Order: sequence, then C-alpha cells, then structure tokens
Amino acid sequence: MQVTLIWSRGDWSIGKNLFMLTRYIPFIILPLTLCSSFAANLDVHICETLLYIFAILETAAVTLSEVIFGLRAYAMWNRSRAVLVIYCCVAIVYVAVVVFILQSFLPSVTFAESPIAMIAGCYKTSGSSVVFAGFVVIILTEAVTTTLTLYRAFRHFRHTPNALIQNMTRDGVFYCVTMFSMSVANLLIIFLVPMEYADMLTVYQTVMHTMLATRMQLHLRKVDQHTYLVDRFAEESLAPMSFMRSTFLADI
Repeated sequence: MQVTLIWSRGDWSIGKNLFMLTRYIPFIILPLTLCSSFAANLDVHICETLLYIFAILETAAVTLSEVIFGLRAYAMWNRSRAVLVIYCCVAIVYVAVVVFILQSFLPSVTFAESPIAMIAGCYKTSGSSVVFAGFVVIILTEAVTTTLTLYRAFRHFRHTPNALIQNMTRDGVFYCVTMFSMSVANLLIIFLVPMEYADMLTVYQTVMHTMLATRMQLHLRKVDQHTYLVDRFAEESLAPMSFMRSTFLADI
C-alpha cells in the first residue's frame, strides 16, 4: 500500500511529507531505544545525549501524528474557520507545554552506573514528574479531535452511505480513543511506579501514534481511489464537504 499510494506518487505534497516523516521516525527511535536499554558500559554523558535525542524525536513523532488527525477533522468540517481557530488555540497550548517540559524535565533527569552488573543500559536515578503535563496536553488534543469528528459525523454524515466518510469517522474515532487510552496509561505509570520505570510505555505510545496516523492516511487514499467516489451520488452525499473534489482531502 505504501508503494502504490505513497512512493509511486512523484509529487511531494503536504500529505506525502507528513507521511514520510511520521512513518519513519520510529525507525530511528527503536534502534536507539534498544541501545540505551541493553548496551553494556554506557557512559552517563551518552545516556544524557540519548535522552535529549529521544525527547526531540518522540515529540516530533507525536506532534506530526496529531497534525495528521487534526487535518482530518479540519477536512471533515470543510476547512471551517471556527475549527481552524480551535486548533490554533490548541497548538499554542501544546507548544507552550512542550517547551516548558523540555526546559524543566530534561535537566532534572540524572543517570548513574547500574547497582547490579546484570542490568545493562542507561540507569535512571531521578527525574521530575512534570512530564505528566505532556500526556495531559496530548489527551486534551485528542479529545478535541475526537469531539469534532464525532459531532460532525453525527450531525451531517450519520446516514451517508459513503465509504470515504465512514473511513474517516471510524478510523479517526477508534484511533484517537486508542491513543487517548495509552496517554492515560502513561499518566498512571508516572505516579504509580518508581522513576526508573516511568517511561516504560513512552516509546510504545510514540510508535503507535505514528502507526495509527499513517495507517489512516493509507486507508483514506485507498478508499479515495475507488470509482464510486467520483460518481454523482457520492458527490451529492458529501454536500457538507464542498471541497471534496479538491486535492486537499485526497492528499491528507
């Protein structure tokens, strides 16, 4: 599906750029995670460097995933100015919280040599719990996207027999709820387990964010290729989405 729907398209559009960045960042994160978890005799400075790299890559991956889901909701609302204003406000809060966390949390994390020789990798000894704010803002962002998607689908597309709308609604809601649940799980772990294990699901959540967001892109492009999307009935059934035939919807 990636070869047919993404790679074979020669143009480098917004959708393709988002897909490439979001889909393949985990291929950098996962090897570094394995290194930091299982490599022997890692220097403290190396662990600190890996921590900053993880923070940047994971933040980028989750942010890009949220952008993809936000664009999907924005498309369903026919590029409404009100929805755009809502997402601009969400983006301001999101960026402010992320900057605050990066400045407050990263310097607070310390590493030391493992007390047991059998434990390899980076051994975290302390860190601020302020990182929980990051998962809170992710939850709020996903709540906004899920609410906008559900409301639009219920009010305007509840009886629409169009596969494109059904795909956008079903995948959008299911994936957002899935990521919402993982954020809640990360919040609980932060407060219920020792700091050494507080990030046990962070990488998993990051990878799942990218997989679900890009998977929805693939599904949408696959459905968009079906011929019934261009017949007269399909166009009429998408009346609330007047830009349906534009490149914006098909691209994202």
